[in-house]
Amino acid sequence: MLQDEPGHGGTVAGRIAVLGALAIALGVACKTTTSGGNGCASTGADYVITVDNGVAYSNPNLTVTVGKRVCWENIGSTSHSVTSDPVVDSTVDDTSWHLDGQLNPKLVVLYAKFTKLGADYHYHCRYHQGSGMIGTIQVR
Repeated sequence: MLQDEPGHGGTVAGRIAVLGALAIALGVACKTTTSGGNGCASTGADYVITVDNGVAYSNPNLTVTVGKRVCWENIGSTSHSVTSDPVVDSTVDDTSWHLDGQLNPKLVVLYAKFTKLGADYHYHCRYHQGSGMIGTIQVR
């Protein structure tokens, strides 16, 4: 258990809070975008799906081969998400597919590698699903 050390410049909890804030600031600062940095290009992804201020992914239905990597990137100013749908057929689909990532404008890049042949990975935007913002990655 961590304990405070009197006379050594503050509490352990205070130091952890400062280090945590620093780590978050560095993480956000390092996630650059197409407007001035690397974005999905820095991930080495095989496919990039972008989203802007509309309610559709740029390539919502994508067929890939096993081992391919897909990156989602928000290039607009509207918040979106990439949220996996529940697995319907566990004999075919990958039951480890659990993704719920926020695509904040010009900050966050999501990245996934698809490894199960024959699986369909369904996803949606939790904010705009009702407007038809859905997609599927098919591994064939």
